Amino acid sequence: MDTQRLVTHAFMSHKVGLRAEHLGLHKAICVLLGWDSIAPPDTITWVPQVLPEAEALAQKEDLVLWPPIVVIHNISMANNNPQEQKVVPIEGVQAFLRDKGFVGGKITVCLGRPADQSVMVVKFLGTFTGLAMAERLHKYFVENKRGRKEFTSKNKGVEEMGKPGEGEEQLLYGYMGVSEDLDKLDFHNRKWSVVKSKKEILDLANDPVKTDER
Repeated sequence: MDTQRLVTHAFMSHKVGLRAEHLGLHKAICVLLGWDSIAPPDTITWVPQVLPEAEALAQKEDLVLWPPIVVIHNISMANNNPQEQKVVPIEGVQAFLRDKGFVGGKITVCLGRPADQSVMVVKFLGTFTGLAMAERLHKYFVENKRGRKEFTSKNKGVEEMGKPGEGEEQLLYGYMGVSEDLDKLDFHNRKWSVVKSKKEILDLANDPVKTDER
């Protein structure tokens, strides 16, 4: 109830000079809790509207890290048995990306111990092309059932997802970085990353080009 009152205040407040900040806080909390963050401008009293799970997920995935980042996990490093862990070096990830036709990404090791490289990020250029490449890599992991859903699934044990003897590629799980993934980044990438709406970026890309009407 306190959270609901806070979000209501953020939406209804018209304090001079702070309107944008209040609306930003309103949207951030709504996205976090799976509430609809869009309200008609003529709304008199805001009340939370819980979104269906698919829509709530889509709302979260719209708030991407920028420049585009794909978070990659080495699933075997989550295994409690050190003998079943397998280090995938940066060179191994680079070779995997080249083999799949992904170029232009800069790999940075973040979190974990640098020696185990359990979490890595592939950082792309902050351009429409960079975004398209990041989405293609994200889609690759989804299509091969090694995306965010599979990584966070509690229906599979770590032993199932990272069996000894599997190739390096099968140990890599990845997904497009969104706002809630900021804590997975190292200090440098976190400092230089911002959160943007993917929909707004794509809308900008699809805007018609104005011509000289003279």
